[in-house]
Amino acid sequence: MRKSTEEPRASIEAENKQWEAAVKKGDGAAIAALYTGNAQLLPAGSDVVSGTAGIQKFWQRVVDSGIRGAKLTTLEVEAHGDSAHEVGAYELSDAGGEVLDRGKYVVIWKRDAARWKLHRDIWTTGQAPAKS
Repeated sequence: MRKSTEEPRASIEAENKQWEAAVKKGDGAAIAALYTGNAQLLPAGSDVVSGTAGIQKFWQRVVDSGIRGAKLTTLEVEAHGDSAHEVGAYELSDAGGEVLDRGKYVVIWKRDAARWKLHRDIWTTGQAPAKS
């Protein structure tokens, strides 16, 4: 077991690259595989999404809506034993590279068999609300 003073940032950034690659492929199952079995998404304007099947369905709907690019930028990581939290910024785009959303996120990570996995995932858009 790693000591809490060791920095998991490089491992978390590598997992984020896998998340980005799965979005590019449009593969909701590959995205969901990066989360713990009892993970939760906490999307704005929606109920909590729990578990692998729910997370796969959620992200598959997102990629099916046209999202094909994701850029995650880690701003901060702090380890707490087999848990860590990450604060970052995201950018989502379509297949042509047009940016559709930008925002920020917080993820609680858990070490699962020597691999970091997303456990709690919450994000907010930085885009202004649509005017009515």
